[in-house]
Amino acid sequence: MRAVVVRTPGGPDALTLTEVPDPSAVGDQILVTVDAAGVNPVDLGNRMDNGWADVETPYVVGYEFAGSVADLNGCETDLQVGEPVWGLLPVRGTRWGAYAEQVAVDVSTVARRPAHLDAVTAAVLPLAGCTALQVLDRLDLQPGSWLLVHGGGGGVGHLLVQLAAARGIRVVAVSGTADRERMVVLGAEMWVDRAATHSPAASAARKLGHPVDAAVDLVGGQLEAVQQHVTPGGSLATIVDLQGDFTDAVDRNLDIHGVLVRPSQHVLASLALAVDHGLRPTVRGVFPLTDARTAHERLEAGGVGGKLALTTS
Repeated sequence: MRAVVVRTPGGPDALTLTEVPDPSAVGDQILVTVDAAGVNPVDLGNRMDNGWADVETPYVVGYEFAGSVADLNGCETDLQVGEPVWGLLPVRGTRWGAYAEQVAVDVSTVARRPAHLDAVTAAVLPLAGCTALQVLDRLDLQPGSWLLVHGGGGGVGHLLVQLAAARGIRVVAVSGTADRERMVVLGAEMWVDRAATHSPAASAARKLGHPVDAAVDLVGGQLEAVQQHVTPGGSLATIVDLQGDFTDAVDRNLDIHGVLVRPSQHVLASLALAVDHGLRPTVRGVFPLTDARTAHERLEAGGVGGKLALTTS
């Protein structure tokens, strides 16, 4: 089969489309024929440095996918050979990822694909969508709470905005100016230009007349400036490395959550339910597997405002 292999970690040129042996499902794994795979920042990070992912070279990145069951390997499951599925691989410890024509994956991290999603739309949802769900679950906000989202226009952010609004949470979206209208359409009640002020959180608090109840950093390096504008007893969450001095967070009794998505059928079922209620990704580009380098270059350039995908056909 064809796969996009990294033999020496580095820039986009480290991605090489090549023929590799077909994967074999072992233990509790099933074999999935991949139709499409999502492209995410963590793919870029693991392409550049395999140490964090804790895998040996050569390896294949890509952690979310949509396709069909090729072989059940005797696993106990209600899935059938040929059935459309979607899934999410662990971002750490996965050596043979989804940038390939087939992937062997633990049956517990694959689920039946929502019937009304095509392969590309389904492929770009599991990683970002499950991350957004787990962020919200950790924050455990009540309807009517105010949540500030740094990176509202990004891959995780635009899904988090939708999911939060669906729960009755009032969203302040921080993003670039190009995303202002989209943020409002997706459910944000307030928008703040990330470039127009030194502290978007301070700007939001002034406009609201009170602190926000929680804040999420999907970009990196944003929570230090946010903490003094979160109500005492509130919460902070990040999906990137925590940076800065959090003395204010201690003084204000803020809970701080670091979130690294954990794949499971349970979270995929929750994501499917959200899809049934209208959750949709913004797909900004679809590239063939032969153009994986171009997809990475596009993501690295920034300002995607949604998701990118690779297709195998």
